[in-house]
Amino acid sequence: MRVSSSEADKLQNAPPKTWAAVLYFGPNAGLVRERADKTARAIVPDLSDAFRVADLTADVLKKDAARLSDEAAAISMFGGRRIVRVRDAVDALAQLFEAFIADHKGDALVVVEAGELNKTSALRKVFEGAKSAAAIECYDDRPEDAGRLIKETLAEIGWKVEPDALAYLSEALSLDRRLLRAELEKLTLYLGLGEANATVTRAQAQTLIGDSGSVETDEIADAVAAGDVKLLDQLILKAADAGISWTGVVGATLRLFQRMTSFSESGGGGFSSSPYGQRMAAQLRGWDRQRLIAAMKLLAQAEADTRTTVLPDAPIAQHALFAVAELGRKTSDRRR
Repeated sequence: MRVSSSEADKLQNAPPKTWAAVLYFGPNAGLVRERADKTARAIVPDLSDAFRVADLTADVLKKDAARLSDEAAAISMFGGRRIVRVRDAVDALAQLFEAFIADHKGDALVVVEAGELNKTSALRKVFEGAKSAAAIECYDDRPEDAGRLIKETLAEIGWKVEPDALAYLSEALSLDRRLLRAELEKLTLYLGLGEANATVTRAQAQTLIGDSGSVETDEIADAVAAGDVKLLDQLILKAADAGISWTGVVGATLRLFQRMTSFSESGGGGFSSSPYGQRMAAQLRGWDRQRLIAAMKLLAQAEADTRTTVLPDAPIAQHALFAVAELGRKTSDRRR
């Protein structure tokens, strides 16, 4: 069955016993992982419990298709329902899951994670068409979703947030759930427990998130969107001399492309005639959905890599920025 995003928040915390398997998929890898984790923890609170949790990958199942049914039918040594997690699922596994869902043994819940799957995806069709399975698409968070999560997270440690500060944080932080959670964790660690009526102001938000070099950052993001490789090269040299944060640069550029995509898909969302809408429309000229998605994937990977690898972040970020600018230059060439 197909489950809407509005229903997903409730069902991920209390998956129906009739489900033999659930597929989380979509462009927001962080939200895919978060929902899969919550569903698994609803059944097995300790996901490190090797007796009740089996962790498989697509490659494992391609080599040993029987492993899925074997793990799902296994009985925990100390009792309790089991979880079988399958990561990086692809269409090549569609027939395997179709056979499993049609004739599954045991009461384990199979929690499957996949990337973006279009409507013709064989794997997606299997889960959407089954009565005992569910398919849940995980879209990129909208600014209002990010705002809600920010408010809830800050409230947990006793902080309120001014509307202006909330708008700034919603705009400044990544719309990928995994990276958003990581940024909020750093923010809450810095703030600590709030006293009575403790409120985050916009000035505090700008200081905590780090707004140094914002002019250069915005200029770089705009040059990338315009496909202006020559200007980008000049701005990168300028930014390097200023000691700019390259994680911040790719993050800001990613957020620009996320806003462009959201604006495009909403048809302007009521802002078409505003200065903001006119700027978005100009930046979108020539960018189709396929190129926007490709750009966001490159930037998201670069942002994650600059945070998690021990390699220098400058070459990682700059390579991604030039790669996306080249995509933009191709769109510019097509407009001439």
